[in-house]
Amino acid sequence: MKSFRNIRSWTEYRTILAEEFGITLTQEPAESCRLVRGHRIRIDEWSPSGPANGTVMLVHGGGGNGRILAPLAEPIAELGWRVIAPDLPGYGLSEPAPGFKGEYGEWPAVLAEIADAEPGPLVMMGLSMGGLTAFLAAQTSGKVSGVIATTLLDLSDRDIFIRAGRWKWLGRLSLFGMTAAPWLFDQIVMPLSLATPLAAMSGNRRLQAYFRKDPLIGAGWKPARFFRTVHNHRVESWALHCPFLLVHPGKDTWTPTELSLSVFEKINATKRFVELSNGSHLPAETPAYRELIAEVTNFLNEIRRSSSPLEVDQDQA
Repeated sequence: MKSFRNIRSWTEYRTILAEEFGITLTQEPAESCRLVRGHRIRIDEWSPSGPANGTVMLVHGGGGNGRILAPLAEPIAELGWRVIAPDLPGYGLSEPAPGFKGEYGEWPAVLAEIADAEPGPLVMMGLSMGGLTAFLAAQTSGKVSGVIATTLLDLSDRDIFIRAGRWKWLGRLSLFGMTAAPWLFDQIVMPLSLATPLAAMSGNRRLQAYFRKDPLIGAGWKPARFFRTVHNHRVESWALHCPFLLVHPGKDTWTPTELSLSVFEKINATKRFVELSNGSHLPAETPAYRELIAEVTNFLNEIRRSSSPLEVDQDQA
């Protein structure tokens, strides 16, 4: 199994977070590999010091991997929750199933299957495109007790798809290619940094450069088919059986708050919206980071209180 241990992608990320944001990551997550729907999925795991309250599954977006979510994982593990973060098919160090062509629909399906095998209660938390992916997975899985998102991007919406691209003209050109010649469009492979505005992940220049140049993120080449299947993936229902929390960065230039709210308003669930005082697409800035952790803490405490003692005890047995 491929590992993040001691590779530059991980050590550089930790250094930038510590020196630029004062976020010191002290844990080396355990890594495992699980066969899910034919994919060899690499999964990071952070364990609490005592018995776990439950499991939080972190869901990365369309330009990331599970390890990027380490700044969220460590504080959640300190709250007493076990945290897992998979690399979804085609991203990070996971190995896609033979013949996998980059279909986005595999992402929520893989997450739901992982969730169904985990002890409860289980909460999903998605960053960027992972927000809506977590929502879709929670609809399928019967084990999810709550969903948290930092952003909500419904890329099946034509206007949102165009705005989410690196350049609006590229978004329009992509939509034309998807419609006029999907078979040809699917053959295109491109660096992720060309397709998406990765510099907008953060207002910090060192972190911007990291996202653009890292071989597992911006410098990785991805099939255009993935983006076509993202656009063609329609949400069939906006109903959700569990509580939903949107904690949106207040200074997100990639996905402004109004884009996420247009999706949030459609969701039929017990839900809450909070806008952070500041924070980029990856809200590592102060005070956004502290506010985010505080909101997540409150949400997890509510999930813990609402879970039956019998359910928790049986799952941990």
